[in-house]
Amino acid sequence: MTQDGDMIIWKGSGVGKFKEKGALSYRGILYYRTTSQKLARLNSAVGVFEYEVDPEGKTQTKIWEWK
Repeated sequence: MTQDGDMIIWKGSGVGKFKEKGALSYRGILYYRTTSQKLARLNSAVGVFEYEVDPEGKTQTKIWEWK
């Protein structure tokens, strides 16, 4: 949700694997939907992501637009 109240939702799918000491690693794809006119471009955008969780539970996410 933006500060102006515009909202977007996403639906995704991915695969993951366990790493050493309880860490996790996921890769996948995201599809976005919104009724916001300001964010309407995202209705036709696709994101690919990397999501990492280290053994202490700290997360890091990277998302790129797939063009």
